[in-house]
Amino acid sequence: MRVDFRKTKFSTSCTCVADHPKDGLPAVLLVGRTNVGKSTLINGLTGQKLAFSSKKAGKTKLLNYFLVDSRFYLVDSPGYGSTSYATMNTIFFAGMMEDYVKDPSLKAIVLLLDLRRDLGKDDMEFLKYLQHTGKRMILVLTKTDQMNQSALHKAKTVADGLGFDEVLLSDLKPASLEKVRCSIARAIENR
Repeated sequence: MRVDFRKTKFSTSCTCVADHPKDGLPAVLLVGRTNVGKSTLINGLTGQKLAFSSKKAGKTKLLNYFLVDSRFYLVDSPGYGSTSYATMNTIFFAGMMEDYVKDPSLKAIVLLLDLRRDLGKDDMEFLKYLQHTGKRMILVLTKTDQMNQSALHKAKTVADGLGFDEVLLSDLKPASLEKVRCSIARAIENR
């Protein structure tokens, strides 16, 4: 299936899965820590400035649906992890994720990790939770363009041991973005 990610438009934002689009189209959910680069990746994949990326952590508070080529939704989620209002955000985020992973329209989860930093306890717990959802799991290592060769090798080694269906790099170069696009398209096709 050839998907034209340039034909992407913002569809809607909602606070819970019950309010998501009711057109029956499949979805791919992007998750990760606050400030990991979810919005930047969406903008890179689509070649447009659709998702707002902020230097300040925790700006995304809703599920933001982007309709890709009239075929599926790319869904940007709030980040997990530390912010100045972490307690309420953590409770809200956990409830949102529990509802969403049960949704049959969700075909894959793309987890973004910045492995310039070591994985913490909350990262490992979230990883375990995601892996028990039964959804196709794609790991995208972000900010790899900011790593030297030694750090990149270490990050790949850590990532390979996490048990994902696929591990991809996101340095925002055209070849890397195309690999992520192809992986998402295969997930929608259930291959």
